[in-house]
Amino acid sequence: MAPKLTRVGFHWRAAMQHDNVPNWDMWLREIEALGIGTLFIGHDASGMRNYNPLTGELDPRGIPADAHPGIEGMIRDLRSIGVEPALRIDTTGGIRANSIPNQVIDSLAKAGVKCIQIWNEPNDDREWKDREVPPDWAERSIAWALPPCRHGLSLGLEMSLPPINPGADVNQFKIVVEQDAGDLFERGLAINIHLYPFNRLTWKGKFYPFDDVHQRGEQLTEAEYAALDPYYWHGFPREYINERRRNDAKPGVTIMQDSDGFLGWLVHEQHMKSVLGPNAAVPCRVTEMGPRPWQDLDKRYPRLTPEEHARQVALICQWFQDAAEIGGRKRPSWLRAGYFWILGCRVLGDWSYMFEADAFYGDWNMDRRAPEYNYPQTPIGHMPAIDAIKQLARNAVPTPEPPPAPIGPQVSAHILAAQEYLGQARAIVAGL
Repeated sequence: MAPKLTRVGFHWRAAMQHDNVPNWDMWLREIEALGIGTLFIGHDASGMRNYNPLTGELDPRGIPADAHPGIEGMIRDLRSIGVEPALRIDTTGGIRANSIPNQVIDSLAKAGVKCIQIWNEPNDDREWKDREVPPDWAERSIAWALPPCRHGLSLGLEMSLPPINPGADVNQFKIVVEQDAGDLFERGLAINIHLYPFNRLTWKGKFYPFDDVHQRGEQLTEAEYAALDPYYWHGFPREYINERRRNDAKPGVTIMQDSDGFLGWLVHEQHMKSVLGPNAAVPCRVTEMGPRPWQDLDKRYPRLTPEEHARQVALICQWFQDAAEIGGRKRPSWLRAGYFWILGCRVLGDWSYMFEADAFYGDWNMDRRAPEYNYPQTPIGHMPAIDAIKQLARNAVPTPEPPPAPIGPQVSAHILAAQEYLGQARAIVAGL
């Protein structure tokens, strides 16, 4: 079955993947049944089994025919069912300069990868040596990611800088121009993002941050509280939740002031167009996204029931397929794909447990969902959202992608203007 949800994907697992996957043949069939168009895989730069770091050579004959799968086998098998593998490259020792040799990009390109993201969330201490985030983390991570991105672009790949959750305080487009690399946007340089609505994507038909809980501190009624098991209210009494709602309300807050939700892509777009002009359409993938049933929740809102989680996941799928609006807006053409966090953990050989509660496949939430979603009634225990995605794929009619508009000249003009203003500002500072 050819993928129907062409812009919908999953983040494979939290741990790096270059070894074997338990029951890979079964998982390949399951990925095909989901009808998704792409899979995002975290990969350590040292993990190509048929890549010789001494010579920089990659021999396709070095991939065992029965590989199950190794990263090369995963790439091969995913492409065989029409699913686009997109990779995130990480490096031992965290984000650092000169840590991704060109040969690694070459090897992935030869294996069939078209989309590569360099590193992940440089504002997170887990991405740096000794868990120390430098004060100039944005500038450093971009400067060190640009050389491998430049090389990948020369091979015709889609290359992305490290993604962040969009916010008003950091404009990655501006930093790229300041580092005299704005020309790479004309060649297809991408900037990926993360969008987590957590448990507050929408409340009574309004999308965060414009819902009445966040804007007005709407009070929880006795009937609303009683409608859900106390588990879904985080075990808190109604009085405490209402106190939190009163204290944490932000009347009149805008998306530029609070982008910590799914509509954060609007801030990313504003950053892009303020630097590159109104016609800019820099490629972007949402490489982590989606409602989360357990971790990092806003206690003013209930946990998501398995059914509500499935409904919200289906809505986001439809948005990426141009079949729905979120917050009164359709998907912009530059937003190429979105990847739900996270397909699985232990069932995929990742025993870290850290993100087990986020897994769409797994047993963490089994006591909260209907028996038909648990083993042995189903071969793999999963959230009801999995069935919702499969149903959408069965009903979907693939739509052809329109050809991209020629925006190179407009982007070039805005880059030149931005560089000119930057030069003037430097001259002013130098004269002080």
